[in-house]
Amino acid sequence: MKIKSERIIKRYQLEHLVPLGLALISIYFWITYFKSDLFFTIGLITNIIGLIIWWSAKIKLGDNWSAGYSKPKLKKLVTNGIYSKITHPIYWGINITLIGIILITKNILLTIICLTIIVYFFRRMKIEDSFLIKKLGKKYIVYKNKTWLKI
Repeated sequence: MKIKSERIIKRYQLEHLVPLGLALISIYFWITYFKSDLFFTIGLITNIIGLIIWWSAKIKLGDNWSAGYSKPKLKKLVTNGIYSKITHPIYWGINITLIGIILITKNILLTIICLTIIVYFFRRMKIEDSFLIKKLGKKYIVYKNKTWLKI
């Protein structure tokens, strides 16, 4: 019983604290780096679009969501909502959010960190694509081909 409750706590923390943490970090950067210039404005809009994509995907995915740190798992293929337009919208949302942070801050160290994370998530998308093609075959390929944004 103790192990199950620890897993629930760990999943809850990852499921809610990771997206909430990046949203709060984004808000911090909005306030700290506020300027009336083009880079800030484009970065802010990009950041907000990324957060919206990420949160809408996370909410739509529901119980299928995992933090992406372990081997991919498949409970069911979600193909409606944001998933009808974008494959891997959580990863795309995170990447777009991070691009917004890069544009807002224009900080070289933060840019390197964000780009490293972005590369990781693109790699993660490829891993999950291979996994889903192996598990679902043509069903996944047909779904993926119908989406607007894919890897």
